[in-house]
Order: sequence, then structure tokens, then C-alpha cells
Amino acid sequence: MIPAGAGFGPFLVLDLAAGFMLAAAASGLARAGGSRSGGALALACLAGTAAPLLRDTLLGLPLLALDQPAYLAAALTGGLAGLPLPRLRRAGLCLALADALGLALATGLAAAKGAVLGLGAAGVLLLALLSGLAGGLVRDTLLGNTALAMEEDLYATAAALGAVVSLACVWHARLPPWQCALAGAACILLLRAFRLRRA
Repeated sequence: MIPAGAGFGPFLVLDLAAGFMLAAAASGLARAGGSRSGGALALACLAGTAAPLLRDTLLGLPLLALDQPAYLAAALTGGLAGLPLPRLRRAGLCLALADALGLALATGLAAAKGAVLGLGAAGVLLLALLSGLAGGLVRDTLLGNTALAMEEDLYATAAALGAVVSLACVWHARLPPWQCALAGAACILLLRAFRLRRA
């Protein structure tokens, strides 16, 4: 069972990694669009903490992202790491990979947590999609861009399939929750990598 009120080992580390990646993608895209560093970092903090805030709110749990400074620190660090990405030779690919990793981890974690805490299949799927897509939707909305979830194939669909994998692992594989989350995340990442390779 996942503790409801505190951080817990590998699951917390993966949660922070998801925030880091989503924050890096947000600040990089903001800088690529001409935003100043301060604005890019503010956006990174919002995008990097959106998933755990929404997930724990919907589950009725204490908001770890508000209670534990590590969440804001991970988002801020990710934002700083994302600032120079637009100057790289393959900036577009780097930003897309950061977004894919953040999406994958946030979705897998939400699905595993919801399943362990007793949600049914429909509830797990909705929780995972809302939480997984939250960071990207916040980012794209504030940047005035069309949300990738609406624009690209194998984005929301990949998230949904990954959520199903995490749910199946919790119900049938008897693995620790963080491993179930990673299984779903791996599925999402493979589908996103396939989409990026085709692009």
C-alpha cells in the first residue's frame, strides 16, 4: 500500500523526476518562443508541479507538492536545466524527449497510485490522463500554443495505453507500485519515441 501522507522512496524519486522533465520542457519551449528567463522559470515551476498537485487533489490526499520543498526544488532545477536547450543543435528533439519522459512518468505514477488506493479502471484511467497531461496543458496554454494532447497522435493515446499497463501491473503482477508506474511509463515512452521517429 502507498502511504498517503509522505514521500516514500522510489515513488517519490520518480515523482520528482517527472516534475524535473516537465519543467525542463516548459522552460526550454518558453525560451525558444522568446520568453525571458524569469518567465520561463515561473512557467517551469507551474508545469513541473501541476501533475502531483492535481493527482493528490483528486485522490483527496495531502498535497505533497505543497508540503515537501523537494517538489518545487525539482521543478526549479528542471527549469534551469531547460533554459539552454533551445541553443542545442537538436533542440527540438531534446525538448520533445523531456516532455515525453515527464508525460510518461506522471501518467504511470498517477495510474499506479490510483489503482493501489482502490480506484476502479475508469477512475484510474481518468486520473492518469488528467494528471499526466496537466503539465503539458498548463505549459501550452500559458504559451498560447495548441496543446500537444490535442494536436499530435500518440500523445493522449499513448498516455491512456500506459495507464492501462500500470493498472494491469497493480492488479495482476503484484509488483511494487513504483515498478508498476515504470512499466506504464516505459510503454508511453516507447510510443512517443515511435511518434518522434516518424516525425
